Amino acid sequence: MRRLPLLALVLLGAGSLAFDLALSARLPSDADWAEAAGALRAAGTPGDAVQLWPVWAERARLFVDALPVLAEEDLARADYLGVQRLWVLSLARFGSADSALAARGATPLAEERRFGNLALRPWDLHAAPVASDLTRATEAHEVDYVARRCALVSIGSSLRAHGEGTTLHVRAGVIGERAYDANRPPIDVQVFANGVPLATFAVPRTERDGTGWRALDQPLPAGPAERDFLFAVSSADPARPFCLQAWTTR
Repeated sequence: MRRLPLLALVLLGAGSLAFDLALSARLPSDADWAEAAGALRAAGTPGDAVQLWPVWAERARLFVDALPVLAEEDLARADYLGVQRLWVLSLARFGSADSALAARGATPLAEERRFGNLALRPWDLHAAPVASDLTRATEAHEVDYVARRCALVSIGSSLRAHGEGTTLHVRAGVIGERAYDANRPPIDVQVFANGVPLATFAVPRTERDGTGWRALDQPLPAGPAERDFLFAVSSADPARPFCLQAWTTR
């Protein structure tokens, strides 16, 4: 009986060693990554994007150079702004993204291709066409541990934009670790269209539950084809970096 702890330790060590030795055989080689990147280079077109799965497969960024590379964690709810065709590049032995994409109404455009331990498959997202990218953000900021393409807006200021469309979409959140500060008041975003209040929504303290990127999807009332939008950001505690993304669809 006194030898049981030692035996358990030896078995645990042997199991860990076996896992480590087998891991290299389960992960893609550089040749696998290069072949997948070549396929994307040949088949990709403007407006396409690549989704990594699992999201920690960041080694892809060293090879994929023809299309934007995304690492959204919630595939069923991710916005994929402006993306019509999504190429899912996945580690074949670490699960599939098919069910999550099917849940959002996406459909595969071709059979899965294999490059060693990598799988590549294009999906049609059937996304509503973007009418106007109101924030025109070019930089990405980390919000709730995901890189978001959004505009930095100081709390206590506003952002103005002009565009057309029938539905307004707004996303917002606090950048970085300040989102998790305890006892912080919410941040309010007031939306106006042609000077008329359209909607108000709050961005509370992030609870590490995946909801730090708050969403508003608002049908626009009947009116002119083009409108002036204003997004006013306010809070009792302005000392937090805030990020906002907005666009309209037809």
